[in-house]
Amino acid sequence: MLPKTTISKWALIFMFLLVVTACSKDDTVFKGTVHTVDVDNKRILVIAQLKEEDLSKNYKEVLETNMYSQAIWVNEVSSSKYKKGEEIEVFYQTSDDSFPAQVTANKIVKSKIEQ
Repeated sequence: MLPKTTISKWALIFMFLLVVTACSKDDTVFKGTVHTVDVDNKRILVIAQLKEEDLSKNYKEVLETNMYSQAIWVNEVSSSKYKKGEEIEVFYQTSDDSFPAQVTANKIVKSKIEQ
């Protein structure tokens, strides 16, 4: 039988490897502008390279123009934390093949405004 200290060391090594493996997955990073905040469905629509004049338009109208090829709905967010027009970075693992894509973010970072 192994001493308790040996078992504890192996348990710590296993836990460390598990944490490192879980954190080492490469996230996809999507940079864009919040166009729509959907409070009812707890999601936000983020569009890459969105022009300021398109912020006031309905999201369906904007997407139907085919001017924007990169757009994602970020699901399961506290939508009250985000405002239309904010520049953000969305970190996620997987998305579906729809347009706009549907993702669940691992992390969302608001871009800092330079003064």
